[in-house]
Amino acid sequence: MLARDGQPTATIVIAATPTSVATLGAQELQYHLQKITGATLPIKNDGEKVEGPRVLVGPSAATTQLGLDESQFKDQEYLIRFLDNSVILVGKEQGTSYAVHDFLERFCDVRWYGPGESQMVLPKTATLAVQPREIRRAPAFAWRCVFPELEQLTMGRGLYNQPSEQDMNVFWLRLRAGGEAYACNHSLERYYDRFWKKNAKCPEVFVAAHPDWFAQGYSASELEAYGGQPPQLCYSSQGVADQVVADARKFFDGQGVEIGAEAAGNYFAVAPMDRGGRGGWCKCPACQSQIDQKRQTENSFDSNGSASDYWFAFVNKVAREVAKTHPDKYISTLAYAGYSYYPRKVRLEPNVSLQMCLHARNWWVPGMQQDELRWYRGWVSHEKGRPLYLWLYYLTPEWSPESKFNCFPGFYAHALGRQIKMFARDGIRGAFIEGVSDQVDTYVTTKLLDDPSLDVDALLEEFFTRYYGPAAKPMKRFYLCVEETFSNPANYSREVQKDRKKDFFQTEEIAWKYLGTEARMAKLGKLMDEATQLAVGEVEKQRVALFRKAIWDHMVEGRKQYLAKQPKKP
Repeated sequence: MLARDGQPTATIVIAATPTSVATLGAQELQYHLQKITGATLPIKNDGEKVEGPRVLVGPSAATTQLGLDESQFKDQEYLIRFLDNSVILVGKEQGTSYAVHDFLERFCDVRWYGPGESQMVLPKTATLAVQPREIRRAPAFAWRCVFPELEQLTMGRGLYNQPSEQDMNVFWLRLRAGGEAYACNHSLERYYDRFWKKNAKCPEVFVAAHPDWFAQGYSASELEAYGGQPPQLCYSSQGVADQVVADARKFFDGQGVEIGAEAAGNYFAVAPMDRGGRGGWCKCPACQSQIDQKRQTENSFDSNGSASDYWFAFVNKVAREVAKTHPDKYISTLAYAGYSYYPRKVRLEPNVSLQMCLHARNWWVPGMQQDELRWYRGWVSHEKGRPLYLWLYYLTPEWSPESKFNCFPGFYAHALGRQIKMFARDGIRGAFIEGVSDQVDTYVTTKLLDDPSLDVDALLEEFFTRYYGPAAKPMKRFYLCVEETFSNPANYSREVQKDRKKDFFQTEEIAWKYLGTEARMAKLGKLMDEATQLAVGEVEKQRVALFRKAIWDHMVEGRKQYLAKQPKKP
């Protein structure tokens, strides 16, 4: 019993000198239980006298007396245990926070469907008793990172009601986003400021000019396309390799991160400049001898294997040296663009981790799905036991390389469910989600990264029922109609369906000629109106109104703009 008739019957107990995670966990527990029951459970440290039931949050003298110690837990593992008059919520480091939020979900029926109180769903009861059941687990994926990009993805920002950065950070905390300390991204861009020439905007970072470290063989006119500087480093240069090794050792020795570097925990990133599938690689003989031109022309996808042997040979050179001084650390790198495919000659050093970049939300293109699965499976089949991560592009179709227009929404919960379950079976260690443009898919993604055994249909039914109340049925039908339209290749042009050697992204024509047709928009408009009529409570009215403004109005305007550009019929 945690509360009776709006009065607290239990005390939240933390250590006399609690960790920051335990302090926040206790505050989160107190806040949500007050929202549910109206009772404010007191928070005391384990040196104070406590009468009645206790909720022990985080490691403390009290948990030690019960035979529990942080050292007994694996990374991110946590425990929810019921003993006599105590509830124990404890884990390793952030595992304590996971225990608190899992307890609130499983035992107190709390749901967080968005940032802020208006998007939180919880019961209202003056008396709250929970049924004992022990839970001991860790999130399925060790790394669960979300980068929302709400500045450019207006649909997601609207659905979340223009949240602040703090609102979003609390939301991610509650959904157990985060996990292990990991980093991987393009990491060498600031070598121009350090070793090409002094940048007037940051002259203090310049070390010395090393023009021989940069890509050779480009004419003045070719360099203009890259801002007057070489597009890449020379990855055959021993000087470049030595400098990257020095930067990595500096980080692993606890001396900080060099400007532009990407590093966290046991991982130091080494990834070249982002120059697309053709790379902009150095043209010196040593570099060009390692580029496989045939693999570049095998298809027209941005992802190919032309530079795989070349790039991973350089990564290996760095990794071997770092292993001599830091054998328990990793060099993290990407499988991306011209170095997506598994290399034909080079085999990665044991201390290399890999992050594969997939347009998972764009697999409505049969050719892209086929191509990306081909090289994804190549890595998975050859590298079992290696730390493998993913970079998943969720920002499409709202962001498109084609142009700026109001897109047809990219709802795809069932497909993402199949994808994440596959990633779990394949032993993928973590994922970075780039872009949040839909509330439902973001929620389902975070839930499945924590527990991929969850059923997508059950998650959807619960979301719509609990979030939209009386308006749940038309809102769910709206979502499913858009999802089927977006995800099914049969709804696209014949070219998209048949061309298996070309990248496609949503264009304005695809959005409003093939997907958001007059008939579909009429059907969706009726569902939107029905939901508006059925939403009677103030909270449900607000939620439906947010969806109408962020999604439906966006769609209506998108089709209107498209039709206005079409030739007038005589």
